[in-house]
Amino acid sequence: MGKGIARKFAGTVIDVNDLGLEAAFWGAMLGEEPGPIRSDGGWVTIGTLGGPARLVLQKVPEPKTIKDRIHIDLDVDDVDVAIARIIEMGGSQLSEPKISGGVTMADPQGNEFCIGAFRRSKEGLRTPT
Repeated sequence: MGKGIARKFAGTVIDVNDLGLEAAFWGAMLGEEPGPIRSDGGWVTIGTLGGPARLVLQKVPEPKTIKDRIHIDLDVDDVDVAIARIIEMGGSQLSEPKISGGVTMADPQGNEFCIGAFRRSKEGLRTPT
């Protein structure tokens, strides 16, 4: 396949209402110290700008009202342990574990993401972590 339009995948941005709450949650989820809130209180980055990908939180005035059309998938070592920790941090479980082992979760403000203790190849085949 030829060269794509984008140089690389730079990161994902999540719209949130409370930057401090969400930065603490996502920093703990990813094991990264959130950067400082910048741009007049409108943005915070989780992870390093030079890393393979980063998560950016953008403060918006409106609440989340519908299902996310895009979500983040995260590999975890143990789904049950991750579920308990996420709920302890203020997140919530939105689905029971699927046959494939994935679980849909939400951050404290309802943004969906999935966790699973497996990876998939480009062809969609499950591979152990």
